[in-house]
Order: sequence, then C-alpha cells, then structure tokens
Amino acid sequence: MSELERRILVVDDEPPIRKLLARILERAGFEVVVASDGLEALETVKSDASLRLVVSDLRMPNCSGLDFVKRAINEYKRDFEFILLTGDGDKTDAVTALRLGVREFLDKPIERVDLERAALDAQTRLQERDREVERVRKLELENISQSKTLDDISRKLGGAEQEMIDRLSLISQYRDIETAEHCVRVGLYSQLLAEMAGLDQNVQRTIRLAGILHDIGKVGVPDEVLLKNGKLTDDEFKVMQRHTEIGFAMLNSSDNPVLGQAAIIARYHHEHWEGSGYCVGLSGADIPMIARIVSLADVYDALRSARRYKPAYGHTEAVNIITKGDERTSPEMFDPKLLGLFADNHLRFESIYNSMPDQLV
Repeated sequence: MSELERRILVVDDEPPIRKLLARILERAGFEVVVASDGLEALETVKSDASLRLVVSDLRMPNCSGLDFVKRAINEYKRDFEFILLTGDGDKTDAVTALRLGVREFLDKPIERVDLERAALDAQTRLQERDREVERVRKLELENISQSKTLDDISRKLGGAEQEMIDRLSLISQYRDIETAEHCVRVGLYSQLLAEMAGLDQNVQRTIRLAGILHDIGKVGVPDEVLLKNGKLTDDEFKVMQRHTEIGFAMLNSSDNPVLGQAAIIARYHHEHWEGSGYCVGLSGADIPMIARIVSLADVYDALRSARRYKPAYGHTEAVNIITKGDERTSPEMFDPKLLGLFADNHLRFESIYNSMPDQLV
C-alpha cells in the first residue's frame, strides 16, 4: 500500500474504544486518524481528501454513525469504504447502511483479527475500484467532449446533431426544465447501454442524440407544476405526466429520422417493465428498446442530480436504489437484461458523470 492508501479514519465517542481500535489498526500497518463523533468525522473527511477508509461506531451522540455515512456519501464526491461497529440494538440501522452500500459490519466487542481482516479487505476493494475507474476513465475520456459550453459542442456537430442542440438550447433559454448537462449525460449513458446491449453503431449514435431530448415535452407543463417546491398532488402529477405526449407531438412532426426516434423516446421513457408506468401503460418487450434504455439512464442521472425536492445522491446510493429499490423505485421497473448490464458496469456510468463539466450553460 502507498502512504495514502494506509490512512484510515476511526470514529467512536468512547476514548478507550477509540484508542483500542487505533492501536490494532496501527499494528496492522495503517496510519490512523481519529474523531469522537460523526460531526467531527465529517469535518475531518472534508479537510482531508485522502480519507476514504472509515471505521465507525453506529451509536454516537450529536451525529450517529448512520447519519455520518449518509452525509459523507451525499456531500463528498469520493469512493468510501465503511466498516460499521454494531450492537444488538443496531440491526435496523445496519439494514439501512447496507442499502447505502456499506459492506462490512463488526459486532461488538471487536476481535482484533476481525478488524484487521475487515480493514484489509475494504482497502483491497478500494484499490480494485480505483484501478477499474482509471481504466474506464481513459476509455470514456477519448469519446467524451470536454467542451465548456453548448456553443463549443455545437461547433463540433452538424446535421441532426446541430438541430438537436439548437432545440435544447432554445428550451434552456425559455423554460426551467432539466439542466443541459443532465440531458447530454442521459444521451451518453444511453449510448453506453446500447453498446453493452449489442445494438449496432448507428443505433448507438442515434440513441445518444435522441436521448438528449427525452424531456423536451416539459416545455408545455405549467410553471405552477413544473417549478413547484415539494411533492406534487395527484392532479398535479397527472399534468406532469402529459410531458411525454407533448414531447412526442413536438418531435414526431420532424422529417429528421433521429428526431423521429427522439419522439418515441419522449413518449415511452416513463413506461415500466412491469407495467406501472405512464402514459400508455405498456409493459415488457412492448416498450420500445430505445425507450427502455433511456428510462434507466434517466433514472440514474436524476438520482445523481439535485432537484427542488431532493438532494443529489452519491453513486453508490444511486446504484443501490436502482438495483434494490426504495419507496419510489423498484428493480422491476427496468428491463432485466439492461438492469444486469448496468449493475455489472455501473462504474462506467460514474465515469461519465464525473467527466462531464459542472456547467454547460
């Protein structure tokens, strides 16, 4: 391990236990940093970007171990490995932590050999992911534009691409729908999924372009619904659902074949594999493949992006929500084949997210 890879944060509110954990890890070759509760741990992580491996108690005053994990994942773009120390009363929190991507749990009282093994295993996972991220980053960066503005992107494109960007730019000027970077990322994720699904290069290119305009129909949604802070009522949600049909009507009138595919995506990208989506209520293979692909891509980036009604989720939490479900999302919503491809290659999605500029407009 390098010097940075040896660093580990120990978080516990009881000084004797904190000291014991630090001694065990130091003897195992780690450089230990300590914090007395979750709030101090957050400040420590904020000030030291090299800290990604964490051993933390679950039960602590001021800021619990679970709250610390949630905030660390959501507030810092960093790949963490958490080892949580649990007692008899911590099982509910442990289940929640599992959904956040925590892989290691140790029952108290802690055995030295168990802590050493957990720390070394977690460090190995970090190193493996770092190598994989670096590999896919090099591949993706060869194909992802590093342009800083929509104008930069437009100058490199022509034909259907130019028309696509022109329409996106026009919408961005007049309505507060999704950000331009969200739309472009959805196109890139969709191209990636199409490639992994074995679709030919023409389809891959088309879905990248067409996917950019998946939410163009939101231009027709009233401001009081589109810009509402907070949860929509049932009636408001029905109004919001109309953006799929509005988008279809806007795009289906074009003679451009790429925009014809964009019309299909706009209409069907909220359909669900198990039939619970809208507006038509299709299920399974009746949903066009291009719409199934964009649906998954859209959900991933929506989870990663801040909205008026929610914060931005970290990559691990977004993957867990898609593959395991939460109160709004379930794995049954997605084409099982595409879901499997996403689960096996999710780091490539993270690479695209991290490689896009923060602001395109």
